[in-house]
Amino acid sequence: MRCLSNSIIGVAAALLLAQVLSGCVSLRIEKMQEGVDVAPPAIEFIQKKTLLEEVLAGYGAPTDLVDMNGDFALHYRRALYRGLRVSMGIPLKSVLLPNPSMEAKGNLLRYDTAVFIFTADGVLKDMKYEKGTSRSLWEDYWR
Repeated sequence: MRCLSNSIIGVAAALLLAQVLSGCVSLRIEKMQEGVDVAPPAIEFIQKKTLLEEVLAGYGAPTDLVDMNGDFALHYRRALYRGLRVSMGIPLKSVLLPNPSMEAKGNLLRYDTAVFIFTADGVLKDMKYEKGTSRSLWEDYWR
């Protein structure tokens, strides 16, 4: 006597194989970047000594300017989008109303960011840098 789960797995594998062989399989990979590369802060940028003009000379115009109750922050950001879509289907729409198909998709948006916080006088108070695009695509998908 065969186990029922083995029969179900066999039928599912046969249906999947039939769909792949007789149907339409597509894979779509998307990659989009918004903004320019954000470099790590220079070693010369020292808190309480670096001026606003020095940061603007090195980085140019910021992506965002944030008011922080007297202080202000320059925010430099690069966004990287990656998407993946897999679809399989059997083109039976003219024969059957429910068109058998499967689809899986995922997307990931990561940022490279540099933030410089200045006092009202234009002196560097704090800075942070994160290179989010350096992490592996697959590690971020499966976390």
